[in-house]
Amino acid sequence: MKTFLFASMVILLSTVFSPDNKCQAQNPYGEVSFVKIKPHMNESYLIDMKTSKKLANARVANKTITSWQLYRRTYPRGLDADYDYATLSVFPSGVEMKAENTWDTGVRDLSVKEISDFLTSLNNVRSIVATDLYTYKMGTGAKLQPGEYVQLNLVSAKPGSHEAYEKLLESLKPVIEECIKAGELKGFNVWKRTYVTNSGAENNYTVSFSFATFDQALSWASGKTGMADEYKKVYPKDDINNMTAKLRELRDIVSQELWELVEVTD
Repeated sequence: MKTFLFASMVILLSTVFSPDNKCQAQNPYGEVSFVKIKPHMNESYLIDMKTSKKLANARVANKTITSWQLYRRTYPRGLDADYDYATLSVFPSGVEMKAENTWDTGVRDLSVKEISDFLTSLNNVRSIVATDLYTYKMGTGAKLQPGEYVQLNLVSAKPGSHEAYEKLLESLKPVIEECIKAGELKGFNVWKRTYVTNSGAENNYTVSFSFATFDQALSWASGKTGMADEYKKVYPKDDINNMTAKLRELRDIVSQELWELVEVTD
């Protein structure tokens, strides 16, 4: 089953989310849950996610997580899709993931009836298809805001190529930064799959490109805009075709998906 990271994702991927410098030093984790909405329950699910955001804001306040995000799958669309939404919770480290009683503050701010209605509704409107965990590797750019988009490339690095693949992606960061300055992108992030909870998934990385508008995302995905000019500016003696050939040697793209950020913690 195909999955992503915000992200990401868990993420996907995705981010998807760009951690701050302190989080990067601690190798944050992104826990992604992929959600399938039951027929005619989309509006009810989004109402429930308002409550989820309140609970997540409390977890941000007590430093259990650094961010919680809700993404809507934009393409492919249709009732036969494996999942419709994904939530991404970003933990500063494994310590916070294992901590107990981290929900207490948020729950105390709600009445017993609110909590009961929330849990009952969630069970009636959606099912969780899968949950994955990713480790943040690198990135650059600004955080996404609701209404903005992320293209997720689900990537399978070839055996023995993980280190070389990551080094090549690291070399692209200054190129991506030039693309951001030019207004073609908003951000770039890389997450590596930590473990797999749904058997059969083929990707071990999620590489995300984020955009301020849907048109920007489609332009990039179609190849109308790209990093060729910026690559030449950063590496004037290199040919971008050599870089893309090297990428093909190191990895395969399992799939590409476009997601819209719907909600994010304050």
